[in-house]
Amino acid sequence: MLRDRFSDAQLVSPVALLGPMAMDVSSVGVPGLLLAGDAAGFIDPVTGDGIRFALRGGELAAQAALMTLATGSLDSHKHLADWRVSEFGCKYHFNRAIRRLVGAKFGVAAGSLGAVILPAVVRRVINYAGDIHVH
Repeated sequence: MLRDRFSDAQLVSPVALLGPMAMDVSSVGVPGLLLAGDAAGFIDPVTGDGIRFALRGGELAAQAALMTLATGSLDSHKHLADWRVSEFGCKYHFNRAIRRLVGAKFGVAAGSLGAVILPAVVRRVINYAGDIHVH
C-alpha cells in the first residue's frame, strides 16, 4: 500500500544509523527503589532478547518488592541484582559478543564464511540466540 505513495520519494540526506543501542546501568536499585524494564538497562536488538529481559526483569523486580514488603528489609535491590546476573548474565555477554562481531569491519563476512565452513556451529549460535534448546 505504501509503495505508490513513495514512488516519487527522494533521498535528501545520507542514511543515518542509531547504535549501539545497549544501555548498561551500574545498579538495578538502591534501598527503597528497584529498577525494571529498560530502566534496568537494555541490550541491542540483535538477538531479540530485549522484550524477554524487560518482562522477566519486571517479574524479578516484583519478587524483590514482595520480599521487601514481607520482611521490611531494604536490601532487596541486592537480591534483584544477583537474580538478574543469574538469569541474564550469559545472554548479556553473548549479546555483546554478537554486537562486536557484527560491528567489526569484516565481522559479517567472517560470520558468513563461518556459516559455509562450520554450519553446525553457526546453527548452534543461532539456536542459542533464539533460546531454542535442541537435544
